[in-house]
Amino acid sequence: KAHEGLGVPVATWTDAAADAAAVRDAARGYLRDAIPHDASPAERKAWWAGLTDEQREEYLAVYPDRIGNLDGIPSLVRDAANRDNLQLLMGKLEGRDDDDSATKLAALREIDRQLRAGPKAGEPPMYLLGIGDQGNGRAIVSYGNPDAARNVAAYVPGLNTSLDMGFAEGDLKRARDLSIAANQYGAPAAAITWLGYDAPQSPDGLRSLAVAVDGRAEQGGRAFHDFMGGVKAANVHDDPHMTAIGHSYGSRTVGSAAQHPGGIPGVDEIVFVGSPGVGVDSADDLGVGRDHVFVGAAANDVVTKLPSKAESVLGVAAVGFGGPAPAYAFGDLVDRRDDDVWFGRDPASEAFGARRIEVGDGPPLVGKGKIDVDAHSQYFDPELDIASVENMALITAGQADRVKREEPR
Repeated sequence: KAHEGLGVPVATWTDAAADAAAVRDAARGYLRDAIPHDASPAERKAWWAGLTDEQREEYLAVYPDRIGNLDGIPSLVRDAANRDNLQLLMGKLEGRDDDDSATKLAALREIDRQLRAGPKAGEPPMYLLGIGDQGNGRAIVSYGNPDAARNVAAYVPGLNTSLDMGFAEGDLKRARDLSIAANQYGAPAAAITWLGYDAPQSPDGLRSLAVAVDGRAEQGGRAFHDFMGGVKAANVHDDPHMTAIGHSYGSRTVGSAAQHPGGIPGVDEIVFVGSPGVGVDSADDLGVGRDHVFVGAAANDVVTKLPSKAESVLGVAAVGFGGPAPAYAFGDLVDRRDDDVWFGRDPASEAFGARRIEVGDGPPLVGKGKIDVDAHSQYFDPELDIASVENMALITAGQADRVKREEPR
């Protein structure tokens, strides 16, 4: 650490990253092995509270990455640890020349810039609750302190989200705007952008097929379930109001987290926007009761209208027997009610049983001589879809009875 007013050059952080690895090897026996990785969030919180100040300083100095990503640890501690780890990660990536490292380094620098700049007038402060370069990268950022806030929302992004400039400039803004909007409706609210899993990427070679299957969502669902357990354990309120929001493939990830025994820890409301299905056929299967499940589906969002897997298989096969007409006919055989999408029952359908909220239509799929899929990405933009943002803000603020509704499909 440098004294106030002194800069730390990149080369120093690169050396620090290497030194940290050496210190970890020496400290493994009495520090790393004592970190309660397999404990519950509540047990981790109690473990941290029981350490002396000297012990805490040791852990933060030697293992900022492990402490910063340990669910159940107070957010102020995680933020301090992750800010240090952010510098170490940038130092490590500085010494590499591959495209993946360059992409992640640019995103880390932008996150670091935002953290250093601090909040503008009317904006909540940022808390860095997780950071890492594994896989497609990890970043968990809260706008507002989730330990102190009475209302907490966590947003899970979907397809093509990774640790890049799009995430650092776009997905983080979504949580910031949601927090600002929710704070207008009463008790302080914190909004979190959670990139704690490898969302599918496209194009990505054969791995592009990951968006069509459940594997990434199942893995991410387990991690998100644990993270929300940590948020609940660290919150100072006896019963904080918590909301989980899933967009696109992220809705399938939230749906997976909700299918764990007891649902998602602490979560009272679930919101799906731009969803291709969530892995269940009824809102009753998500652990919060159907009256607490909300769905936004823009009229021009093609992702919310993807055919079911069975329809797709039979439809493709039927093309060989006479073209599109038989394909539609065979598709209707497996989806007579026309309310199935790729990952199960359409969440916006009457049969699913959730509350459909008003959102903007978004631009048409075909317009001005080109294909436009922006209707899938505007749910969080207060300039392009204020109805969606205000409805999610009301739900986050515990005032779901005030949302504007749409009729289910």
